[in-house]
Amino acid sequence: MVALSGKTALVTGAASGIGEGMAIRLAESGANLALCDLQETIHDVAGRIAEETGAQIHADAVDVRDPDQIFEFVDGANSHFSGLDIVIANAGIWRSTDPVEDTQEKTVADWDLLVDTNLKGVFLTGRAAIPHLVANGDGFILNIATDHICPPPGFATGGGTRMDVYDASKWGINGLTQSWAKRLVGDSIRVNAFCMDATDSAMIRYASAKFNREMSQEVTNMWMKPNQIADLMLELYDEGPDGRSGENIGIWLNHPIELPPKREVLPSRHP
Repeated sequence: MVALSGKTALVTGAASGIGEGMAIRLAESGANLALCDLQETIHDVAGRIAEETGAQIHADAVDVRDPDQIFEFVDGANSHFSGLDIVIANAGIWRSTDPVEDTQEKTVADWDLLVDTNLKGVFLTGRAAIPHLVANGDGFILNIATDHICPPPGFATGGGTRMDVYDASKWGINGLTQSWAKRLVGDSIRVNAFCMDATDSAMIRYASAKFNREMSQEVTNMWMKPNQIADLMLELYDEGPDGRSGENIGIWLNHPIELPPKREVLPSRHP
């Protein structure tokens, strides 16, 4: 396992699912943790992880849509641990949206909820953390996107017919990931995104129920598990300062859960 003693990792949306899985693996690797989530249960999760691993944890209930809350949390974590090294922008949400059937009220409410959480939340988390990473001299940012923008070979991009706002919010993360990677390469900060297929979490269980999809034990056993995604995150981190940056990394069902070969870095048309 990657040794992270002395490192500090911040994870948003850490009270369950992928975020909790990331937090556990980071703690087991020796990192200090700054964990936040909209749910107050983040304190229970942090207490359990601290008891099981001995990790030092700074945790609080935070709404990543609120600039004051997320900047205060990130700044506080940096002060508490005297530095910041790893940022996992995981907080996200899904709702069914329909361009034909939705009322005006639902249309606006869905946009505000999904875009503010999935895109603005990642934006604010990164913008709050990046100055601290730069001051530290290096860093690692992992944004959580979706396989809808990075599908397995042979499949088209895009989600289902009732995912227009969700997909728009996740496509935006691609712009942040690539632009930040270019801007921060001189500061030894790597920025990538995981684009995952079905991973066991409250989100996919909620979505499956809304679409009346089968959720038998046989089906849920096929879903990827948060600890598998967390293990891949540690492998990506372990590539070190010369590792990849600016990549959307697809992780799909019925495919090996592994990092693909590094992509060739193409010249940019823009400074």
